[in-house]
Amino acid sequence: MTRISFSLLSAAALLASNSSAQVMLTPVAGFGANGWMAPGSIPNLSTTNTERGMAYNPVTGNLVLVSRTGGNNVRILNGATGADLGGLDLTGISGGTFAVNMAGVADDGSIYVANLAIFNATTNPTPLFKIYRWNDETTGAVTPPLVAFSGTPGAQRIGDSFAITGGAPNVAIQFAAAGSAVLNNGNVTIGSNVAVGPLDFSNAVVQYGNISGTSTANNDYRLALTWIDGSTLIGGQGTNARVTGLDPISQIATLNSTIPIGTIARRAMDYAVIGGIPMLAVIDSNASIVTVMNVTNPANPIIMASGTTTSGPLAANLNGTGSVAWGAITGTSARLYAMNSNQGIQAFDFSFGPIAAVSTYGVGCDGLALSNTNLPTIGSGNFSLNVSNVPVFAPLAFIAFGGLAINPGIDLTVIGMPGCFSYTSFDIGLFQTGAVVNQIGSFALPIPANTALAGSALAAQGVSLSILTPLGLNSSNGLQFTVGF
Repeated sequence: MTRISFSLLSAAALLASNSSAQVMLTPVAGFGANGWMAPGSIPNLSTTNTERGMAYNPVTGNLVLVSRTGGNNVRILNGATGADLGGLDLTGISGGTFAVNMAGVADDGSIYVANLAIFNATTNPTPLFKIYRWNDETTGAVTPPLVAFSGTPGAQRIGDSFAITGGAPNVAIQFAAAGSAVLNNGNVTIGSNVAVGPLDFSNAVVQYGNISGTSTANNDYRLALTWIDGSTLIGGQGTNARVTGLDPISQIATLNSTIPIGTIARRAMDYAVIGGIPMLAVIDSNASIVTVMNVTNPANPIIMASGTTTSGPLAANLNGTGSVAWGAITGTSARLYAMNSNQGIQAFDFSFGPIAAVSTYGVGCDGLALSNTNLPTIGSGNFSLNVSNVPVFAPLAFIAFGGLAINPGIDLTVIGMPGCFSYTSFDIGLFQTGAVVNQIGSFALPIPANTALAGSALAAQGVSLSILTPLGLNSSNGLQFTVGF
């Protein structure tokens, strides 16, 4: 069946000349120069390893950039052009190996910036991890931040990765943070770990460590964190992204699945649901290539698009640091921002289509009917067509495939099938279903994980033997399906 399925889909791709398929990752022309703000294009964007944190503000559509170029800075950048709109008031910020490092913005527009805290038995035996809060961009420009969190979660190093979730009405805001070390205050091994806590000024925190199934030699959450929901996050340090469930009651984190994201250099990432489909965007910390993946099936992600707006020689990002942030989402389109330390900020418009669809039309004769199970989504192994009400005396069922749906159908009386109609061009062929059980014959049609098939359309119609027509055949209603996302 699989070989037949592939031949059918190949035929569909050839026949779908009117396909509406598109997956696009387009530079935002008005952002910097053709979608790229190169180092040096604004004063606080450099090649000195001083820009690692960036976040998107869903209330204003702007970007929050953390920079240590020329001192500590938190800048607001226009989300459409990249222009520097001014900085936030940093009065009172102090401490930490880096006083400011990473950024996050809650759904309500409140802004959070974390420091980097590193344990040193001699010089810094009790490192304080701090998270600062500004209510919004406007008041933040003239009002010092509040300290939303100050504590010692336990990791030897914390603040290399940082993510915020929540902030909508009645949704609590919480953070996740991680670092590169695997020791607790230099003596107790805690393996891959992440600190999670509410941003309610309580300084409460849970250090999830020794997460089963993750690395014990390094921290699988050290360079990238992004939330799926309030109890599930994704962490990474390259090669694999760990989808992890959190239980604050038991204080146990569970590895739900692993997303093979490719090379070790794919690190900074962000997750979003676009057009009902979970998408993960990652950036290559060497080449600044941005890749968008459909992670509906985390174990087998589908690469939707890849690209870069950068040009010319790029300064090396030896720390593998940076930030990726989804912006505004509308239907199956979204804005996407990606910053690679030392290599500037990129902006893209991402879009895809069509959405997988099935429609039925016409009527069958002698009760024969054709239906589907699941949708023909790219990468799905669960799509099938089902011929039902197959006559008991002849338990055989077939499906006729064609590249063209015929609606209204062609009356088949002239060939000895009165009351029956042809609803497909029948130019691909006739295929037998699996064994008929309870008068139903099913035809499995797994869809390969190939985005080039998106938009391919086929028409189908069930056929069975009959004692009611002179030709000895019955036909079902028509069914048209479009492969999509």
